[in-house]
Formats: sequence, C-alpha cells, structure tokens
Amino acid sequence: MRCLTWRSGIAWLFGLISALSVTGQTDQRAESSLEARYESGASYYRLTEDAFHIAGLKSSDRDVIAVRICSNEPLLLAMAKVLPTPFTIADAFVNRYAYVPEKVFFIRSEDCFSSKSSSTPAVEVWAVPKGATLPSRIETLTFNQIRVVSLGKIPVNRGMQDYRAAVRKLVDGLKETPKSIGVVVGYYLERPSGMLRRRLKEARALLQHSGLPPNRYMVRQQAWYDEVSVNPPDTEPQYPDVFLVEMTGAGNAK
Repeated sequence: MRCLTWRSGIAWLFGLISALSVTGQTDQRAESSLEARYESGASYYRLTEDAFHIAGLKSSDRDVIAVRICSNEPLLLAMAKVLPTPFTIADAFVNRYAYVPEKVFFIRSEDCFSSKSSSTPAVEVWAVPKGATLPSRIETLTFNQIRVVSLGKIPVNRGMQDYRAAVRKLVDGLKETPKSIGVVVGYYLERPSGMLRRRLKEARALLQHSGLPPNRYMVRQQAWYDEVSVNPPDTEPQYPDVFLVEMTGAGNAK
C-alpha cells in the first residue's frame, strides 16, 4: 500500500474540503423572500416605492412576484375586500418593470393572519428567486386571470357621480359572469358623511332587490388610504365607487 507524502496529503485534504464546500453550495436552494406587508391598506406612494425597491433586487432573486392575501375566504372575494392594494402593486411590476403577467401571481393563504383585529385581510409581497417555490398558499391566479373594472363614468372626489347607473351595470355584469364579485365602496377621510351613507344604503337596496346572492357583492365604507390635501383641505367624499372584479378566462386557477 502506497503511503501519502506530506505534500500529497495536504493536497488531498484541500481537495476534499473544496469538494465538500461545492456540495454544500449545491444543496442550498434559494427561498422566497417576504419584501413588504400591508395590514390595513397602503398609499399609492408606498406601494410604488416598494415595487421600485423589489425591482432593484438582483434579477435572479426576483424572477417571480407573488402578492399573497391572508384570508380564509375565496381568493376573488378576499381580493375584492382589499382593493386596490393587490392590483396596484402587481400592475407596477407588469407595466413599469416589464414582468410578463404569468410571472406575477395572486395567491391566498390561511397561515399568515395578523395578530391584530382587522376587517380587511393583510397583503404581502414576495420576491421569488429563479427555481424557488411560491410561498405557502391554497389558491393561485396569475395577473392576467383577474380584471378589475370601474363601472362609473363621472369621477368626483374619490367616487362616481353616476353611481346609480354604475350599480345597474354591476348587477348586469354579476348576472353575466357567475364567478365575478361586485364592490361598492364609500371612501371617507375622517368620518363618512350623511350623504355618502345614504347613497351606500341605496346601492345596497338595489343589489338586494336584484335577486343576487349576498356573497356575490359587498357594500362597505373604507377609510381613505392615500394622500389628503391640507391646503386647501379636502372635503369628505359624497359618492361611492363601483367595481366589478372578474375572472378573464386566461388560464386556469390553481
């Protein structure tokens, strides 16, 4: 049996260490990274700034973007409850940072609930490296599988002046597309005005009289999440906004 000289022994030892190091590096897999979380909505400025930050990461570390909604309700309904946060940030990646729609995902999970009590689900943004798996989820849709349509035509102070016509369009749209969800939301700055509350009540009555199941639509008040003018001061909104959230038929839900 040939004995190793001290030089050949050292060379053999370094070779073994190098081999083990390479093997260890090969076994390490990149994991998805939580980059932002919103507990109760976020301003347009914050959403776009977060998208800018994530787009500045190394390209292989953000090969896919996942917008995760933390809810025990179906994905489409959960997303309707947190309008417009998920769509605003997903749209930024597709239309500003040239992501193909199939690489921007909306996912839902039941293991990321907030410890705080909230009427709206938390929303998270994950950067997914090339070859890594998406965060834990029970429903998945791509950006091009969901569309949000604003049904009013006369915008005025965070609402739509033609809200009655918009609600009638909403009823028609919900009947034509059985998987869609309707949203009527009245934004307020400090507290909802009496006129806004009356108009929301009217919109709710129109939807109730349509014969549609209550789980197909929601009518709600929501604090305004974005910037507010101080000088001159913004006035309280008087009209609700109306949206249809629908599946596009591009691909299949997972």
